This record gives sequence, C-alpha cells and structure tokens, in this order.
Amino acid sequence: MPEESFIEWLDHELWAVSEPFGCLERKTWIYLDGIDGTYEHGKPSKRPRYLNEAFWPHQEAAENFRKWLISEDAATFRHRMFDGIQNHTVLRYVDYGTHDTVGEE
Repeated sequence: MPEESFIEWLDHELWAVSEPFGCLERKTWIYLDGIDGTYEHGKPSKRPRYLNEAFWPHQEAAENFRKWLISEDAATFRHRMFDGIQNHTVLRYVDYGTHDTVGEE
C-alpha cells in the first residue's frame, strides 16, 4: 500500500473511533526538519515523518478515549492500526483558553 494511502486510511479510522469520545479534530502533518539545541549550535532533530494530532475539548475526553484504546474491547482495532508502526508518538492537546488544571501546580 502506498504510504500516503496508508496515512489517509489511518487518519480516517482514528477519526471514526475518536469522534464519539469527543475528539474535535484530527490533523496529519509531514515533518520537514528541526533542530535540537540553539539555532547556532543545534543538531538535526530526528522525528517520525508523519504526525497525527488529536484535539480534545477537555482532558476527560482524551482520557476516556485512551482507556478504551488500551482496553480488551479495542485490542483488535489497536493491533490492526498500530502493529505496523515502528515509531509511534502520542500527543494530546486541549485548547489553552479552556484548559484543565490537572497536573498543574
């Protein structure tokens, strides 16, 4: 399967299961480049080529989705979606204007 087709399929499948939990938007980005360190002395940063972001209305919605995703009920979905992905990073966002204070001091 061509890489772009796989990414589109993955994004669609993740949207279909995350929207009922309250996901507001999913967005896929292609990583261009980056640096670790300062602009003058930075080293090239290695990151996954694709970044699929999920935006949530509040932390509870993101937590509920994560609980489902790691549950036995989601095992088949989880294995079908992620077993072929070697470099997997999870990022979750809540709008700063209405952010929860969980984890803040």
